[in-house]
Amino acid sequence: MFLPIGDDNPKETTPFVHYGIMTVNVVVFFYSLQYGWHPEKFWLAWGLVPAEFDLTRLFTSMYVHGDFGHLFGNMLFLWVVGDNVEDRLGHAGYFAFYHLAGVAACLTHVAFTGSSLVPLIGASGAISGVMGAYAVFFPRAKIKIWYWVFFFFMGVAYVSAKWAVGLWFLEQVLLRAVLGSRGVSYDAHIGGIVFGVAAALVLQGMFLRKPDTVGRVFGTGRRQPRWRRTGRAGAEAPSAARPVTPAAGELQTDVDDNAAITASLEAGDPQLAYRYFTRAAARARWTFLDESVALRLADALVQAGSYGPAARVYEVMLETFPQGPDAPEAAFRLGVILSRAFEDYDRARPLLARVHQAHGDARRRQQALDEMRRIDAHLRRVIPFRRSH
Repeated sequence: MFLPIGDDNPKETTPFVHYGIMTVNVVVFFYSLQYGWHPEKFWLAWGLVPAEFDLTRLFTSMYVHGDFGHLFGNMLFLWVVGDNVEDRLGHAGYFAFYHLAGVAACLTHVAFTGSSLVPLIGASGAISGVMGAYAVFFPRAKIKIWYWVFFFFMGVAYVSAKWAVGLWFLEQVLLRAVLGSRGVSYDAHIGGIVFGVAAALVLQGMFLRKPDTVGRVFGTGRRQPRWRRTGRAGAEAPSAARPVTPAAGELQTDVDDNAAITASLEAGDPQLAYRYFTRAAARARWTFLDESVALRLADALVQAGSYGPAARVYEVMLETFPQGPDAPEAAFRLGVILSRAFEDYDRARPLLARVHQAHGDARRRQQALDEMRRIDAHLRRVIPFRRSH
């Protein structure tokens, strides 16, 4: 058994819908307390009774909980995964997805218990759908879980989302096989997560753009639209390009490298500027490159989403101007690119540690620390601990 207690997946926007859904769940629960020792009256009024199917109660049942433990467990799961799924789908998309997952979970329950007079209540079916979507959208994000085996062996583990959600799904299937639907509707959990995974795969494959996590950290303003417009050029989000080696005769031969790079950037062509840069590098002439020009080139490549070439320019800057005034910023940007775009954590972490110690901007130092913590969470696995007596 395990409970999620956090994740290493930063959100990009304020998840208003996520907070709103959690708030409504809490408010409805405290409202139900007025029924005192007879909460079943409230459950029957707003829960979904399979034998007395009511379309409205497909939705109201998602906001009714039996006791505080029921509410707390559901909200804990939702707190961990909901904000990032809203980030991916947008506010309206997340609102619709959450409730459609809940409907799918309720219908699965009804399909297996159609003659039951016991009301179905709780948000766990909808939350199961959100968990399935999280595993599809962020399969390698680390979820921090607290696990226990008969309360004799406990620990904290960082588990990839696809494995954490997969193990939870397997747990629901096994519990359904052993216990049936007594007390807990494992059918609803299974139906919700199957819907969530299937719907997220369709959305990701047909409509959603890949998020630009590197640009998000830099704050470059290069926000990727969440929804694709199919049938149009440039629908795919930009990816890291390989360094370009200029063909013979393509570039002017009688120009200063710095001047050629600057002119290309002013003309709005960072790829041409990068070709001049690689020519200078091939001739071992980058030692004559101006540091401010190199930083401008690298930043333009970042703006264009060409993270491979940008990383090469930052590397050259650090090799050529290790004590230059722009070196800390170059180290920060290179570290983030290596971490986010290429998952080269062994090279990224020392650069970020240097930034945390030497960068003059407190915000950058904090960002470097946050990124190092994210890397550490990716690399950690299990940290067991003993129970206190």
